Amino acid sequence: MPKQKKKEMVVEAPAFGNRELELLKDTTGVETLDVFKAAEKIGRALSLLMIPAGALFSLLSLYGILVSMEFSFTDPLAIGALGFLGAINIFCGLILLARK
Repeated sequence: MPKQKKKEMVVEAPAFGNRELELLKDTTGVETLDVFKAAEKIGRALSLLMIPAGALFSLLSLYGILVSMEFSFTDPLAIGALGFLGAINIFCGLILLARK
């Protein structure tokens, strides 16, 4: 009895031509627009935070000058307030750099 040859099943690979084009697509314009939108939203919120914080620190500094109050760096509240102002200023600077 002769052996019958089994037919090989040929399965064609899916075409990845469209997928390769999608992966190579330049998306820097879309990403830049997303960064600008995020920077604008965060910038508004930080501006609303920085205005009262700056006014409060200015008034406290003016009061300290007028009454000749000694400023001590050992006070945890003063260190925390200055740290908060410094951190917000750094974050605002980074947001401004992201806009460029």
